[in-house]
Amino acid sequence: MAPSFWDQAQDARQNSDSWMKYFFTMATITSLTACGTCCMILAMLLPFIALVIGIVKIDECPVNDMIPVYLIAIGIIGIISSGLSLTRQYFKDDENKQKCIICLQVPVSILWLAFFIAGNIWVYGSLSEVETEDEDRMIAGKKGKPIPNPNYCHPWVYWLAFFLVTVVYVALILICCMICCVGAFMAKKASEAEETPLNDTETTNYTDESAGGKKEGEGIPEPEPKPADNPA
Repeated sequence: MAPSFWDQAQDARQNSDSWMKYFFTMATITSLTACGTCCMILAMLLPFIALVIGIVKIDECPVNDMIPVYLIAIGIIGIISSGLSLTRQYFKDDENKQKCIICLQVPVSILWLAFFIAGNIWVYGSLSEVETEDEDRMIAGKKGKPIPNPNYCHPWVYWLAFFLVTVVYVALILICCMICCVGAFMAKKASEAEETPLNDTETTNYTDESAGGKKEGEGIPEPEPKPADNPA
């Protein structure tokens, strides 16, 4: 019978010599559960949507031409990463294939991190000047002739990119809180398990000392002798 999630979490807590190692171990355990698989399937939809919108609206974000590129890159990386995670879940009993998949996930994760950092610059850097309303698509130029607004960006492009950047920080906060809660719960459970036998032993010793610490008759005062009767 396969170990439960809580058993795996307890083993990870006992075998991790640092919180960083415990964090990555718990992330791996969570990704291999049925819930993690469902989340990865749902997570594949968002990169696919980002890829489609980035390709279709690639020329509709003059405020920063790299924002649609960011959507395309994140979409491709997200689909590949989710596919590798699902494959890892399928071959979870094969250690050799697990190692091969991890070797592929490492460069994909590094590439995602690079685009994530660039996305922060492109998206948040344009936040103060971007205009996403349809009426802002064109502005009046010289002699009243309408020209494209250099600060315009299609709302689907910009706000989806903004969401994809911001949701990472939200997810990190939630994951850290979850891992801290699981760690605190497992630590409390382990502490209670260690204290229970100790208390039983102390109670037994105390009972033995109270009951058998004195010999039979010890501490019981002897009756005083009766005075002899005076002769008549």
